[in-house]
Parts: sequence; structure tokens; C-alpha cells
Amino acid sequence: MKHKTNSPLIAALVVFGLLAAPSLGLAGESMQQEPPRPGFVHILGGILLTPPLFVGKLATCVGTQVTAGVAYVATFGVEGNYDGGTNGREIGEVARRSCTGPWWVRPSQVARDYGE
Repeated sequence: MKHKTNSPLIAALVVFGLLAAPSLGLAGESMQQEPPRPGFVHILGGILLTPPLFVGKLATCVGTQVTAGVAYVATFGVEGNYDGGTNGREIGEVARRSCTGPWWVRPSQVARDYGE
């Protein structure tokens, strides 16, 4: 019986939270503004934030490649989720995606994320 009284209360809190949240339509307007021009602080931020990103990305990439290799050998010939394909295609996609994306922080990204 306790669950029945909690359900309307939780539903009311969710509805209130959605109504009280800022409009998601405003996010598109900020994307149309010209991005701030990077200055010295943003360049310094890019230099200081790149080594941790690079090390983390390198560890993730290498670790995923090794794990994917082991998983590929262990499941060689096992039918996968693709149309009649094997697990190797899916394992390869996961391994490839772990090494994609930026490996350094650009000053323009620091300026956009942290402002002026």
C-alpha cells in the first residue's frame, strides 16, 4: 500500500522538475553566437590539459586494443549480432572507436568550454 501513495508523489515531482527546468530551446541560440577568441589563458589551458587527456586516451586505446584482441581470439567464429556475421566485426568497431577523437585540447575548445 505504501508504494501506491509514493507513485503519485514521484510523478508530481518529475512533472514539477520538468516544468521548472530551463527551456531546452535556449541551447540552440547560444550555438549561433560567435565563439570567443582564445587568449593566453586558453592557450595555457590547452597546454596544461593536453597531457592528462593524452595519457588517458592512450591508456584507453591500448587497453581496448589488447582486450579486443583477446576477445577476438576467444570468440573466433562465434555468430554475432550482425546479419550472419561473427563477433569480430563488433569487436573491431569497439576497438576502433576507442582510439578515435581528439588527442589534444585546442585553445578554442578551452575558450568555448570555460569562457573568457
